[in-house]
Amino acid sequence: MKKLFTYLFFSCLSVAAIAADTTKVLFIGNSFTATHDVPQMVKGFADAAGLPMKIMSHAPGGISVGDVSQGTMAHMNNPMVFDLIRSDNWNYVVLQDNQGRFVDGGGLFPDPAQSKVIDGHIKIRDSMRKHNPCARMLLFSGWAWKDGYPGLGDGVKLINNIYENYYILNKTANEVITPIGPAWLRAKVQLPAIDLWGPDGAHQSAEGSYLTGAVIFSSIYRMDIATNAFTGGVDPASAGKMRTIAYETVNDSLTGTKLSQYIPTISYAGTVLTASTGYTKYEWFKNGTLVATTTANTYTAGPAGTDCYQVMVTDNKNCKQRSALICKATTISVGHIAQVQELSISPNPTTDKVQITMSTASATSKKYTITDITGHVLATGTFTGEKMDVTVSTLPSGLYFCNIYADDMIWRGKFVKAD
Repeated sequence: MKKLFTYLFFSCLSVAAIAADTTKVLFIGNSFTATHDVPQMVKGFADAAGLPMKIMSHAPGGISVGDVSQGTMAHMNNPMVFDLIRSDNWNYVVLQDNQGRFVDGGGLFPDPAQSKVIDGHIKIRDSMRKHNPCARMLLFSGWAWKDGYPGLGDGVKLINNIYENYYILNKTANEVITPIGPAWLRAKVQLPAIDLWGPDGAHQSAEGSYLTGAVIFSSIYRMDIATNAFTGGVDPASAGKMRTIAYETVNDSLTGTKLSQYIPTISYAGTVLTASTGYTKYEWFKNGTLVATTTANTYTAGPAGTDCYQVMVTDNKNCKQRSALICKATTISVGHIAQVQELSISPNPTTDKVQITMSTASATSKKYTITDITGHVLATGTFTGEKMDVTVSTLPSGLYFCNIYADDMIWRGKFVKAD
């Protein structure tokens, strides 16, 4: 089968010391998870941040979620997978499929007679939810062959296709996409001297595994890891740049990945921080340190400055979730994302023009940018009022992002340019 990657056989079980506040993460995948030990990379970031984490991994080489030819070895049919899901109250299940099943663009998946991609993800998701309703599945939207594949496109196009198809899958799964591929594309542009692929052009290098782990960690904790001391054996300067890329990519895609549906939001007026309502407990963090535990959804912060705040909320089912960081600053600094609002963009997909609509009208001129999935800025301008038409007919087909900036607010949206 042309889209079946070549894998090294590898499986591992890794268990960390358990604490009462331990975050428990189960990894289900194949050698794209096992090569350079992605689970251990994620735990390395947690250890360096002083965050207790237990990991366990089932990652036999070459195994997919639902390839029919693999019988009971396929994850959706393997009793061992479901035994592992039932073995603990996992907070997160990271599910990595054969990325070759996602490389055709436009929402195309293999014939279910060949591989039950969507059915397999849903079956594993339902088992996870039945055992622990608080658990979230992280969908591993990764990379493809470095040099692409004849008839399908180059490596950049295939990563874009994979990400697009995870959007399609997640319309049914309704879980969280980890934007690993987009982070790789940003790193490819910003750090051209770093090769994220290994010698076979399919599996990851140590650097690729490090960046992948950083994206997964950022998806779980929504913490700025720029100063995290864990380097995973990677050159410290390169590691620092990749940590920033990972954190920025996750925060830039909170809506598209659906992470924003499962985390609380924070806004502030003056010195008062206000979180989403409806939770039983609020734990407030300032610059990473717990400063208050309350039953109210407000917290009085210090004077305006560059301090960054985060809240951990607990609902009536005792499920916990962290917000993204909000930084009390007059400008948006790299790695620190302020309050985010969603843009409405239509028609979507489009071939010619899009109308961009803000949720709040304003006469103030604001800067806007349109970027591709790698972070390249393709257009800039000013936005005044509530709506604006933008011509995108000259853009190649693909996924694009629109950002509008005003003071400490960001409005974000995405659209697909069709042929």
